[in-house]
Amino acid sequence: MLATALEFAPGTTDDCKRLVTQLFREPGAVLGAYRAARRQFQTGDLVLVTAQHDGSGFEAMPRAHYVARLRQGLGPNGTKLLAALGVAHESAHKVASLPWDSDALWLIINRRDDLPVMVVLFAAPYATGADAREPTILS
Repeated sequence: MLATALEFAPGTTDDCKRLVTQLFREPGAVLGAYRAARRQFQTGDLVLVTAQHDGSGFEAMPRAHYVARLRQGLGPNGTKLLAALGVAHESAHKVASLPWDSDALWLIINRRDDLPVMVVLFAAPYATGADAREPTILS
């Protein structure tokens, strides 16, 4: 039997991995939100945005829309910061070296008093002997 895991793209720090796994005890919600957004927006180049203090919901949008919103929010002096953010330049598929038909996404976790955490996750099937009901997040 096959199950689905959400894996972190190479280069994800241990601190980011810990935050994501603590925040999302049921990662099936992450994958479900991504797949619903993929159908809605007719693209896989997506960002899911959530808040660290409340990981119960997502705001999904195309990555280009998120980058435009960031650019507007940062103002004229934010160009240097935006240039340093991977989300502004590469799709999650490119970061994870996956084809476009794969499930790969940028997960943005907004924090109250700090910069957002930006993580690339991708779905990966794995063999299991048990009946797996929910995806898992692997580190």
